[in-house]
Amino acid sequence: MITEKVAMELERGFVHASMGSLFLFVTICIAIVAALLGSIRYATRHSTDSQGTSLRWLLGVSLYLLFLAAIVQSGLLQRHFIPLGPLFLLGTVSTAMALGFTRLGRAVSMGVPLSWLVAFQGFRLPLELILHDWYSSGTIPETMTWTGSNWDIVSGILASLAFPFAEGNRWLAWFVNIVGIALLVNVGRVAIMSSAVPFGWKVDPPLELILYLPYAFIVPVCVGGAALGHVMLTRRLLAAPSVTCLEKPNEFDCDSVD
Repeated sequence: MITEKVAMELERGFVHASMGSLFLFVTICIAIVAALLGSIRYATRHSTDSQGTSLRWLLGVSLYLLFLAAIVQSGLLQRHFIPLGPLFLLGTVSTAMALGFTRLGRAVSMGVPLSWLVAFQGFRLPLELILHDWYSSGTIPETMTWTGSNWDIVSGILASLAFPFAEGNRWLAWFVNIVGIALLVNVGRVAIMSSAVPFGWKVDPPLELILYLPYAFIVPVCVGGAALGHVMLTRRLLAAPSVTCLEKPNEFDCDSVD
C-alpha cells in the first residue's frame, strides 16, 4: 500500500528547470568540489607527496560522483524510492561528514585560514536563489524555498558577510557555524517531508531532485559539502588558536606551535 502511494506521487511528472539555472547549479557544484580539492592541496603543500595526495583525491571524488550518477541514471531510486531515497540522502551526507573526522580532515581544518572555512558556506546563498527559481518553474515545492520552510539562505548571507572578520573574532565564526548547522538540519527535515515518503507533507510537486541528473548532485555535493564544511569548521574552533598545520613538514601532524 505504501509502495503504491509513493509510485503514484512519482508518476505525476517531473518539470525540468531552465538551462540557465541548471548551468549555474552545475557551476556551484564544481566550485564546491574545487574548493575541497584546493583546500587539500593548500593544507598539504609542505608534504613531500602533496601533488600525489591532490591527484588521488581528485580521482577518488570523481569516481565517487560518477558512481552516484550511475545509480541515479539507472532508475534504481525511482523503482525503489522507499527505502533507497532516504538512504541516498543519509548515506551520501554521512560519507561527506566522515571525511571531516579523518586525519586529512583535521589537517585541512587546521591548515587553511579560518576565514576560508567560514566563507565556504557562502555558496548556500546563490544555491537558495536557484532553488527559488526552480520553485517558480514548478520543479520543486515551495516548502524548499525561503517563502516556505527552508531558510538556509540566511546561512549563505551570514557566511558572506562574516568571513572577512572571522580571523580575529572566533565568536563570530561560532555564530555562523551554529546557525548554519541548525539551518542545515532543517533543510534535511524539509527535504524528507517534501519528498514522496508515506509520512510526508502533501506538497505539489513532491521533491524529486535525487531521481534526476544533474539535480541529484544537490545532496552529495551541496548538502554533503555544507555538512563537511561544518565538521571542519567545528574542529578548527574547538582547537586552541595556537594549533596549526601551516608550518608543519607533515600535514597529518598538527600540534601546538607554542
